Amino acid sequence: MLKSLWNSMTGLSAQIQAIDVTANNVANISTPGFKRQSVGFSELVRQRMVDQGLPVTRENADRVTQGSGTMVSSTRRQFAPGTHVYTGRNLDLAIAGRGFFQLTGENGETFYTRDGGFTIDNDGRITNTRGLALLDGELPQNYSDLMIDEAGRVSCRDENGDRVEIGQIELAVFDNPNGLTAAGDNLFTAAPNTEPESMVPGEEGVGSIKQGYLENSNVDIVMEIQLLIEAQRSFQLNAKSMTTVDQLWNITNNLQK
Repeated sequence: MLKSLWNSMTGLSAQIQAIDVTANNVANISTPGFKRQSVGFSELVRQRMVDQGLPVTRENADRVTQGSGTMVSSTRRQFAPGTHVYTGRNLDLAIAGRGFFQLTGENGETFYTRDGGFTIDNDGRITNTRGLALLDGELPQNYSDLMIDEAGRVSCRDENGDRVEIGQIELAVFDNPNGLTAAGDNLFTAAPNTEPESMVPGEEGVGSIKQGYLENSNVDIVMEIQLLIEAQRSFQLNAKSMTTVDQLWNITNNLQK
């Protein structure tokens, strides 16, 4: 009885995590550059029934096993690109292909993102909503006609109408993006053993930059609803199993000799 209760409990716990991940995907369906997560399950250690003193035949004693339940073994990001939507805003950038924007914090730490919605701070720097800088260069006062080409070159016109170069955007490319760690606010940090390669947009194997576009999340609402239904039904099954075991246990306790 206790074994069956434990198995049902592990199933409930795993499905709760799956529902939470799916719900987070759905909640971020409109978040630019968001990458959905998927849950992987694995079976807990199996035990030979003969080791537990349970009756099995001599011929299949080494083959008859009993499971110990299930668990969430991994939560992986799916880095497939999202579709691009035109905004017309010159500080909205999308990456067409591989790569991540590299943002620098006040303490010099580097963050990576596919969210290309940027603004200009009080110092004239191009930053994201958290104030992380995309470039070291600063825009001049009273600038106009800000242009960012497909190769990531940033330029604008100064107050005299002359076009000036501000800087070069470089993209970070990872051989294995799954080595990135979520840092909140649609940002990622690189693991100690994950070294990105900083490359100019449009080079071989690197995406180009599209000004005036944003990348949508790669969440497919139809698939997420399907996964949510599957997780809910699995949750109900494990809850029903636990209720059945409880009822059988109650009957056993009330047996009279």
